[in-house]
Amino acid sequence: MFVFTACETHEHHNADNDQEKKEINIEKEKAEISELLDLLANSTESGNLEMVEKIWCPKDDVTLIGTENHEKLMGWEEIKKAMQGQFTTLEETLISITEQNIWLDRDARTAWFFEELNYNFIYNDKAMSIDGIRFTGVFVKSDEGEWKLVQGHFSRPTTIDVIN
Repeated sequence: MFVFTACETHEHHNADNDQEKKEINIEKEKAEISELLDLLANSTESGNLEMVEKIWCPKDDVTLIGTENHEKLMGWEEIKKAMQGQFTTLEETLISITEQNIWLDRDARTAWFFEELNYNFIYNDKAMSIDGIRFTGVFVKSDEGEWKLVQGHFSRPTTIDVIN
């Protein structure tokens, strides 16, 4: 699973380092992730690519899957290019997070999340709204202690009528 180590330096920790670990405050770590997700939504609303870039890991092996069929983005440069395009074509973007769940591994170096979003914007002078977008992803914690987004996936719910 290459994504989970994308922003780590891959240093090997010995037993002495493990004993020196600070006690992990899971709720504090979850709060940091939640703040980053809120910041990501706010930065997307305002078109602040510089701030978005501080949240994402700037490596070639990060991924973002969007809601459109062609949105299978590999690497920060592809993600950045897609976001720049979004920022220039959409106006008055408003994102509301309606549900958020965050989990961490036992060492608090990997976190994964699920959010539901309502996405409102103006496109070609027409007000549009997409409710209930699902956003899942993975953050990893760098050796410097910063959480970085390494994988994201947006999806839209659908209803399928299945005949028994």
